[in-house]
Amino acid sequence: MILVSACLCGQRCRYDGKTKENKALMSRLGQQAILPVCPEELGGLPTPRPACRLVGGDGADVLAGRARLVDETGADRTAAFLKGAHRTLELARSHGVRRCFLKAKSPSCGSKQLALQGVLPEGYRPVLGVTAALLLANGFPVEEIP
Repeated sequence: MILVSACLCGQRCRYDGKTKENKALMSRLGQQAILPVCPEELGGLPTPRPACRLVGGDGADVLAGRARLVDETGADRTAAFLKGAHRTLELARSHGVRRCFLKAKSPSCGSKQLALQGVLPEGYRPVLGVTAALLLANGFPVEEIP
């Protein structure tokens, strides 16, 4: 079983209500069994929803209680991101996931390029999203997909 960010599979679950369908990835995966997940929806956030940013660190810091996620209205959404990450981990374990393909630049799924609060787009730096950090910490291979 392959875990894939649901937006990459064509589901309209991104914060802006859009999809980031990646036909090349879907073609590459062919007939393999795919488990589409959206950690933010699994955490109880609606679609569409205000965009969120990490504050005080990356996803590993959120897991350790040293950072949080705040949406563009100023509301703290840390609990929803943690719930979604842990539900994603439960699904990965229960479905025997072997690999994970996660959406780049996401505060949940990003594993390379993610903007931190107060950093402009040209200031992107390597950082982990909450779900990517949790999956990696539990031994699941994660590949970031643009």
